[in-house]
Amino acid sequence: MNIQEAKDEIKKTVRAYTARTAAGTFRIPVPRQRPVLLIGPPGIGKTAIMEQIARECSIGLVAYTMTHHTRQSAIGLPVLNEKEFAGKTYTVTSYTMSEIIASVYEQIEKTGCTDGILFLDEINCVSETLMPAMLQFLQYKTFGSHVLPEGWIIVAAGNPPAYNRSVREFDTVTLDRVRYMNVEPDFGIWKTYAIERGLHPAVLSFLELRPERFYVMEPGEKGFVTGRAWEDLSEILLTMEELELGVEEVLFSQYLQDEDTAAEFTFYYRLYEKWKKELAPEQILEGTIPERAELPALPFDERLCIVWLLLQRIYTMGMTYAGQKKLADSLRFFTDGLGQGTLGYSAEQMTALIEERLESRRKSLAVRKENGLLGAGEEEQEQQLFEVIGSCRKKARLTGAADAFSERSCQERELALQQEELLAAAMKNGAGFIRKTFGEKQELVIFLTGLREQPVCKKVLQEELPELFAEAEGLLNAGKREEELRKRLG
Repeated sequence: MNIQEAKDEIKKTVRAYTARTAAGTFRIPVPRQRPVLLIGPPGIGKTAIMEQIARECSIGLVAYTMTHHTRQSAIGLPVLNEKEFAGKTYTVTSYTMSEIIASVYEQIEKTGCTDGILFLDEINCVSETLMPAMLQFLQYKTFGSHVLPEGWIIVAAGNPPAYNRSVREFDTVTLDRVRYMNVEPDFGIWKTYAIERGLHPAVLSFLELRPERFYVMEPGEKGFVTGRAWEDLSEILLTMEELELGVEEVLFSQYLQDEDTAAEFTFYYRLYEKWKKELAPEQILEGTIPERAELPALPFDERLCIVWLLLQRIYTMGMTYAGQKKLADSLRFFTDGLGQGTLGYSAEQMTALIEERLESRRKSLAVRKENGLLGAGEEEQEQQLFEVIGSCRKKARLTGAADAFSERSCQERELALQQEELLAAAMKNGAGFIRKTFGEKQELVIFLTGLREQPVCKKVLQEELPELFAEAEGLLNAGKREEELRKRLG
């Protein structure tokens, strides 16, 4: 299975394992709640999906890399106690609480999440002395006499033996007590994630052109490239470009540790830099740039650069619009709350109510941050909301709280609508430019498919440009049918 399928399956597992009967007992008894065991090559996103699952299911997450643990830290330290049996006193060994189990209890206390995932990475690389205890933990959810709290699910992960010399094979007895999932790299699934995350267009367009370079990992060979490497490279490229630091060629081989892949991407990135300087994406998307006769004769890799430069600009506009819409919706929710049951409130009472609700929201943000439940950019969006509320609160002293908040709420909604209109126009102008410049060929397919694959753009496309959306849907479905046909024909 691919990583998305694994994620979906684990989310279902969370719901099934934490489901309770009317009497409050688990529908699936704890002894029957098999741990999930993910086995797959490094860098395909096993750890990342754990964070996503915890955030999307609003549950806790405690993650450990097991190669860092000894038997003592996992099981606990021995303590000598005296106990009496049959009238005689004996010295008996017991253990302090396992560091891993203690971390789960600490997480419950800090966040209030009684349900969660205990993620044990590199489970099949633990030391020889720790392995028996780990097998016991997978089977019985206990380290010594200390039990994993109910409502917490064990998910373990490891690499196949071909990729790691330290790997220990699990025996049949252990495998019969876990839910085994074999996960393989999948560029199509990763691409969807990468678009949503706003990865660098040079990375996305290069891998669109050379998908076989997405994951390079030959057992026994030194050179390798992973999805994690592409994401990290994207982050450093975006940051260095924004700070105008200049990107040297040595950077690429530091992330892409396969000589051929690094060389190919270096060449492609220079093409991207060239067209980023020569092209004016903003003017194209505004519909104010004349046609350029030399573009259709360019090699395909350069034409692809141009398509993705336009897509990057549209994605950025989409994320800006999504952030503005969320701000407007959050402010409206906050404003509606102030109007409920507050008729006749004095200025002092209204101020106290605003402070109370603002503090409640701050505390909620702090808890979600502590528990790793914040999505990308959520904290910045909340801080922006706090600033807007603070501005409204100052104005409320002059115009009244309800009026100040309602007026600002209307302004923010209006701004969101304006940004939605600009986004729709940019998509329409971009498609028109591609169609006029390159014709109804592969470049247009890639552009429209790219719009369809970004959630915000897809929604606006569907609502504001239904004809263009239908065209994109048709091209995407045709591409899927062609891919299925190729697979059948071998």
